[in-house]
Amino acid sequence: MRRREFLLASVAMSAIAPSYCLGRVSFLGVGSAVRSPADAVSSNEALKSVVTPNADFFIRNHFKTPTISEAEWSLEIGGTVAKPLKLSYADLLLTSSVQRPLTLECAGNLSGGRGVSTAVWSGMPLAALLKQAGVEAKATTVVFHGADAGEGEGVPPGTHFARAIPMEKAMDASTLLAYEMNGAPLPPEHGFPLRALVSGWYGMDSVKWLTRVEVSQEPFKGYFQQERYVAVQSNGERHAITRMRVNSKFLRPLDEEEIRGKAYRIEGVAWAGEGKISKVELRFDGKGEWQPAVLGESAVPMVWTAWSYAWNIPRADHYTIEVRATDDAGNGQPMARDPDRRDEYELNTPHRIGVNVRS
Repeated sequence: MRRREFLLASVAMSAIAPSYCLGRVSFLGVGSAVRSPADAVSSNEALKSVVTPNADFFIRNHFKTPTISEAEWSLEIGGTVAKPLKLSYADLLLTSSVQRPLTLECAGNLSGGRGVSTAVWSGMPLAALLKQAGVEAKATTVVFHGADAGEGEGVPPGTHFARAIPMEKAMDASTLLAYEMNGAPLPPEHGFPLRALVSGWYGMDSVKWLTRVEVSQEPFKGYFQQERYVAVQSNGERHAITRMRVNSKFLRPLDEEEIRGKAYRIEGVAWAGEGKISKVELRFDGKGEWQPAVLGESAVPMVWTAWSYAWNIPRADHYTIEVRATDDAGNGQPMARDPDRRDEYELNTPHRIGVNVRS
């Protein structure tokens, strides 16, 4: 029996067990699993299902993974609130929970890159704890403070990782504090014991190793809010990066893979952050009409959508294949990067691969 189940059973015997809401996720068989180490790079580009196994989920950290004792850890919720809270790990496990599949993407993920994965997360909506703490009317911002700290990469010594989101997003039902990943406690590298999940936004806002949730009426001016994860124009204008852009990638074939035969099933995934994928299209050798792919299931926000294309191969040759996606608001992938951008974020031009077809 897992620790959460044990604690729930113990409380149930006292007739005070909270409700425990479980969801379901459908799985799409489309190959084998992705593996992605700490630099958000993977060695295997096929997915076993719409869900990425914990060991294969991409990792992007700025600092060393902190060692946290479950018994000594606590979460503080304070700032511009009427009733500050302090919760232990056991307290969190006894709260009413939800379970949801969500896709995360690194803000610096390359087109077709491996810095994107999907898991089923369990935890509680942040809004429930904020309401319990009594957020004051003047509050505008919620800051997530992580336990990880360090220096390097131009970071001032002793800087802790922290990111802020607007109150509106913090109170959205899709914003979670998660303690389980695919049915198991969060692995250390993914934020044990608790992480934020800001659904539909790039991964830097889903702060890991949470120790404090700070409610504020002032804009947050932390290093990782002001100096990193900012879109920069050639004229010096800057704006915050938040929502994930529509994107897509191939899972099979791999780039420059050699295949044989006259028919081949091309497969991949597409995602659109807070939006829903409406169509996926492929083009061969940079010419001709874009061809529609088949979506695996009805697309939903926050979760990537599997797609496939039945390719009838005209002849043995080398082919260049591109894929692009469009969301339900009509947003698509640009054919080229905006030349006015001076940063390395939001890279969502079409994924292009080469394929060698042998007879």
